[in-house]
Parts: sequence; structure tokens; C-alpha cells
Amino acid sequence: MIKTAYIEQITAYFNGQLSSAQEQGLYNWIKADKRNFDLFKAEKAKLNPAGIHHDLLESSLAELKMKLDLNRQFKPGRKVFMQFSRAAAIFILLVSLGFVFSQVLNNFKNISEEIVWFETTAPRGEKSKINLPDGSVVWLNSETTIRYPHNFTADNRNVELKGEAYFEVEKYKEMPFTVKTKDYTINVLGTKFNVMAYSDFNRTETALIEGKVQIEKNGKIIDVKPGEEITFENNQFTIRNKNTAQTTVWKDNKYDFDHIPFAELVKRLERWYDVDITIEGNKLPEKTYSGVFKNEETIWQVLDVLQISMPFDYKRTDFREIKLTNKQK
Repeated sequence: MIKTAYIEQITAYFNGQLSSAQEQGLYNWIKADKRNFDLFKAEKAKLNPAGIHHDLLESSLAELKMKLDLNRQFKPGRKVFMQFSRAAAIFILLVSLGFVFSQVLNNFKNISEEIVWFETTAPRGEKSKINLPDGSVVWLNSETTIRYPHNFTADNRNVELKGEAYFEVEKYKEMPFTVKTKDYTINVLGTKFNVMAYSDFNRTETALIEGKVQIEKNGKIIDVKPGEEITFENNQFTIRNKNTAQTTVWKDNKYDFDHIPFAELVKRLERWYDVDITIEGNKLPEKTYSGVFKNEETIWQVLDVLQISMPFDYKRTDFREIKLTNKQK
């Protein structure tokens, strides 16, 4: 219903039937969304010259008649030439109206850059699953934010990620999918992959489960194959073969650690269980940890298991506050 009303306004505009206030309203509507701009162009292209009755058109016709002296020079073909003249006058009309619209249309690229973003966050202690407008599915790990533009499926499929997410991307050859992280951009056609890009970790990782992705940074392109994990750390890339399915089990409420530093393990536990863990004396065991946990285990059960191989004690200081003490051996 709203679309039909604006189509009628576009027609009325070219017939000079809108007031100044209505014209301004039409300009604002066109600027609000690229789809509105596309509709305006489509309706303009469908205009029937015979159906245009605008004051500017009549003055354009009069000007053409005067300049070409139609009555004296072209009497034999007057009817055909008058049709040509009307078409030329309509061209002048559209150019005149186009001048009025120049700030709206010629600068629309700059206007469209003022993008409205949709943002979804999985808070600490929770995970989320979202369906993007193109049919792609994204799982967000705890304390992760993803955002994408309102015109996501129009000209691009660009998302920005802070945190960790698992992607299953729909394949559209003409519309590449990109993920922008703090360290690099991931270019995708259609595939399944995991990205870990928490701001408080000193690295960014992308693990490819199937398909193909390209990592782009400062004009450099790196191809990643299924079963590979690429890591950016200390300003350099490394690629290694890995059981990449291991990196995605978090979305199924399992935690599979593979020689991760104890400091990172603590940060992950804080996110997953929504607790605050402090280290007494600000010292952490200089060890790595490997192991598997299931989400149904409480933080206390996890800590009890960790104590078997890690030199620390813990105590509850509040409902969501835990203090670790590094035991010296």
C-alpha cells in the first residue's frame, strides 16, 4: 500500500502535480533506502511520453518550435516532426527535473554509505543462533557480537565480528560473503568455518570445515583449505592442519581444549559460566591444558577436574566470584 502511494507520487512529480512540501517528502523517501531509489529509477524508465503533462514540457515545446521554425521549414513532415519535437521536449523536461534531483541522485552513493546496522550480541554465559537474511546461519559464542547492514542482500553480504562464531554460509556466486575481524577480512562464497577473534586474545583464528575461504590483509590474499586453521599472531600468519571439527563443538555445548594456555582457559571459563575469576598474587600457572568438558558440568566440577593436573586452589568469594591461588611446588 505504501509502495503504491509513492509510485503515484513519482508519476505526479513528473506531471508537476506535487507541492513543494510533497516534493521534499518524496526526496526524503528516496534518500532513506537504496530500494526506494531503485524504484524511482524504474518508474522513471516506464514513463509514457504521451502521458506527461507538465508546465515545463509545454515551455520546452514552445522553445523548440521557435528555434526550428517548424511551420516554415518542415511542412511536409510536420506530424512526424512534431512527435520528435515532443520527445525532445520531454528529454529537456527530464533533464530539468534531474537538475532539481541532482543532490539526491548524484550524491546517493554518499547517502547510502550512512548505513543502518543490525547488531546481535550473545552475552556472557550464553550462546545464540541467528539466521541472516540470505539464509546463512551463524552461531555466536559467549560474549560475541555480530553486525550487518540493513541492505545486507542488496549489494553485499558483509558482516563484522567481535568474539567467536561458527558460520554456515549460503552460496551465491554473484554475492560474496565477507567477515571483518579485528585483524583481517575473510572472503567466502559458501562454506562452513569457525572464527575466533576476541579482542582480549592476542590472536585471531579461522578454522575451515568445508568449502573455501580467502584471508585478506593489506592487499595480501591467503587461501585456506578444509581441515586447515589459519592463525594471525605477532603480526604474522601460520597455517596448520587440524581436526577443525574440534573448534566448533562449543556450539553443541562441549568444550574441547587443545594445549591452550591456562590464562586463556580462565578467560573462556569466565565467558561460558558468567563468573569472575581472579588470581591471588596475579600469578598464573605457566602450563597448557587439553581436555573435554560438557556444558552440563558446573564451573565447580570443571575446577575440581582442573585441579588434578593444575597447581591451584580455589574458593568462592561470592555467587559469581571465584579466587584462584597458585600453589607453588
